[in-house]
Amino acid sequence: MRAAQVRVIFTLPRQFGAYYSRAAALAYVEWFTSFREQDPFSGLCQVSRSTRQLQRNAAVVPVNDLVRPCHLIPKMGQSVDRGWTGGDVYEAANDLYLNAYIDVDMFCISSRIS
Repeated sequence: MRAAQVRVIFTLPRQFGAYYSRAAALAYVEWFTSFREQDPFSGLCQVSRSTRQLQRNAAVVPVNDLVRPCHLIPKMGQSVDRGWTGGDVYEAANDLYLNAYIDVDMFCISSRIS
């Protein structure tokens, strides 16, 4: 299981053919890396942006393949960048933590990851 940021959900128009227009909704996602070792202080798994050829690693996937939302927390360090906002923190932060404590289901899933 990997984390991804969903950028847009869409369906293809009819001119792509009957097969594609009947297909389920699609999602354009940008991947994060596989979950790394747990942080020794918080116990949370770390992720960062996945890249290929210096570009964000992205894909188009069926919406049905998306399992569930997850809560990512930026890795702050000694101080918080005051320029970050809720709308751009995923763009600005290099490393993030998977918040396994957000709900019971996420806690159970993340305990199987590590």
